[in-house]
Amino acid sequence: MNLEFNEDQKLLFETVDTAVGRGYPAGGRAAATSSELGWNDQVWSTLGELGLAGLPISADHDGAGAGPVEVYATLEAMGKHAAAEPLLDGVFLPSWIIAELGTDDQVKELLPLLASGGTTIAVAHAEPGRPWGVAPSVSASGSALSGTKSPVRNADQADKFLVTAVDENGRTGVYLVEATAEGITRVDGRAADWGHTSQVEFAGTPAVLLGTSEADVSAALRRAFSRVRVAVTGEAIGLMETGLAMTVEYLKTRKQFGVPLAAFQALVHRAADLYAKVELARSLALWATATVEAYDNGASTVDLDAAADDAFVFVCDAATATAEEIVQLHGGIGMTYESEVAHHAARLIAITESYGGVSAARRRALASDALLTPPSALLNNADAVTA
Repeated sequence: MNLEFNEDQKLLFETVDTAVGRGYPAGGRAAATSSELGWNDQVWSTLGELGLAGLPISADHDGAGAGPVEVYATLEAMGKHAAAEPLLDGVFLPSWIIAELGTDDQVKELLPLLASGGTTIAVAHAEPGRPWGVAPSVSASGSALSGTKSPVRNADQADKFLVTAVDENGRTGVYLVEATAEGITRVDGRAADWGHTSQVEFAGTPAVLLGTSEADVSAALRRAFSRVRVAVTGEAIGLMETGLAMTVEYLKTRKQFGVPLAAFQALVHRAADLYAKVELARSLALWATATVEAYDNGASTVDLDAAADDAFVFVCDAATATAEEIVQLHGGIGMTYESEVAHHAARLIAITESYGGVSAARRRALASDALLTPPSALLNNADAVTA
């Protein structure tokens, strides 16, 4: 399997890397997350001008119609700079849910708004004290929602919400709610990575069902969350790569007892081990991305959920190890808010807790039948493996 970008994908990566890098000098994430928006408005505008908001959205709805590899390349480039713009949570994830569940009219209305880069939609699924994968406790009575969602990332700047809820018949649905609707109480705060997050309470809030009541909402949500778990591995790889590079440079320049830290063999070995972890994680993240692409192309043997969980668990383990090592190898300065490496580490840890968290993904992976399936180096050679 070829796990390298083609020329167009390399150009996309370089373009995003350059565009985001200009808006994120040293300390850029601290400045962005401390702003009223919670991200860099100039960078967000540039991403919109480049058409990146519409990257996975069909050309029929003003998007680029790109695939998962292009999404991965974009997020890896953003991860290199620890960029805070809500491209994944505020645009890509809601676009996947809307494309799967929305009626024709809803798709025609909402996807072009997202593709333009002028709108973000916050997905409100997590609930306090409840596992990610269980039915939500928020209730839908007719066209009104009641209950609490938390944490909801970037809810303070979202134009709309996609809220998961259960109706009177016990069916799970996704409901579209205007951010300015009556009956919404929002308490804003910060996540582990200093990004903006909120607790959102709905009290008889007007809502519109996304799609129809006959849709298999649970399966659609499961596919969308599998996609987002694979996509976020791209951001994690970018974060790890830059965090490691900053750490290596620090070891070369920081002196102890009159010599650079890089002169101490034990520290060099730790950096070398970390490099191996990052490259192994990159391979599995790219494999999972290729698996999603094969699924989109109709590969019948692909288990999208299993691939997403496997990749998410492996990359998150590497992310945790990287966060710990880059902070420790920087010493006390690595713990400070002013240190750029601290923001890379914090975002890596936040990723491990996103979309249900790595512990839940690990439990699903261990319980999956895929655990008993002979591994294959290629996507479509299952027959060759078992022959």
